[in-house]
Amino acid sequence: MDVDSASPGFVSATPAGFRLNGQPFRVAGANSYYLPYAGGQATEAVFQLAARMGLNTLRTWAFLDCGPAAPGETPANAKNGVFFQYWNEALGRPDYNDGPDGLQRLDHIIALAERWNIRLILPLVNYWPDFGGVDQYLQWFGLTGRAQFYLHPETRQAYRNYLEHIVLRVNTETGREYREEPSILAWELMNEPRCVDTDGSWLPGGTDTLAAWVDEMSAILKQLDPVHLAGAGDEGYFRKSWSWGRPLYNGRFGVDHERLLALPGIDFGVCHLYPNYAANEDAAAFGVRWIQEHLDAGRRAGKPVVVEEFGVKTADEAARNSIFGTWLDAVDAGNGAGAAVWMIASTVDGATLYPDYDGYTVYSAESVPALTAFARSGGV
Repeated sequence: MDVDSASPGFVSATPAGFRLNGQPFRVAGANSYYLPYAGGQATEAVFQLAARMGLNTLRTWAFLDCGPAAPGETPANAKNGVFFQYWNEALGRPDYNDGPDGLQRLDHIIALAERWNIRLILPLVNYWPDFGGVDQYLQWFGLTGRAQFYLHPETRQAYRNYLEHIVLRVNTETGREYREEPSILAWELMNEPRCVDTDGSWLPGGTDTLAAWVDEMSAILKQLDPVHLAGAGDEGYFRKSWSWGRPLYNGRFGVDHERLLALPGIDFGVCHLYPNYAANEDAAAFGVRWIQEHLDAGRRAGKPVVVEEFGVKTADEAARNSIFGTWLDAVDAGNGAGAAVWMIASTVDGATLYPDYDGYTVYSAESVPALTAFARSGGV
């Protein structure tokens, strides 16, 4: 490869924030997880909405892991017939679907992002069972307990193989390897990694296990792709010595955000922000504190931090917008590297809206003027 992370067209990370073509780049973005399996008009509609909102970044899944199938067949748990990775019954191992109902969908998303001048953040696996994730890897190899994903040699190798397959894939629409695609802002090793016991309780050594896995896999990723940024994708939970009884701060989920942020293969930090975190505390005030704590952690580590998921469940759009405005003001005040709402969606057939499954969905720029204002007020 003849490019590096400071090359024109690629986003780079500095202690002061992201840079693009020598100028500051602040993420003003949104999540939209269903792009890989939406297809056609539904995918294009999300990019159109993002453009109307003035957004410069979308975060969507670069994974869709499924169960067993014979070559040429569709696994039972494919999403709308779409799957990226599955258990090949003929080969007796995980295999990849590089065709039109597989990774060509991701090819198209990357090409669309370039067309719309939008950058992509792409996690490579899910901690949660949605769309396969860690549980699907465990099922492939007859394992139990999500911590085994990080420890067992077969799951570790399967993940490394998928990482390599994705990063080195040649996009059928652009003709470039993914590691050469300027529309990709960053890879994330996992969406919301945790390391807990089988029942979800605290696991001795969980933070060590997760940190070692992130350290190893980020080094492999950076060796294959030194151009794009790498993130862990964690929710931002801390592990503080003073925090007994406080699950956001005591390592209860096997996550030590500051330890992950300090790893040499991790270029930027993220946090996820939802009001249900707040116990007996105003949602807006909690969010400001959570944002400030993570921006402070980023400054100590010398790395930029993005509030890459934030959302509020309410039928009152004005109240939601007010809370969003308070949080985005905190990102501005703290010189944060940006923020991305969870989530945006549009029509799936030109008329019918994608369902609001989780109660967080934003369907229009007019419903969240605070986000549109944030998008238009900074960066490039």
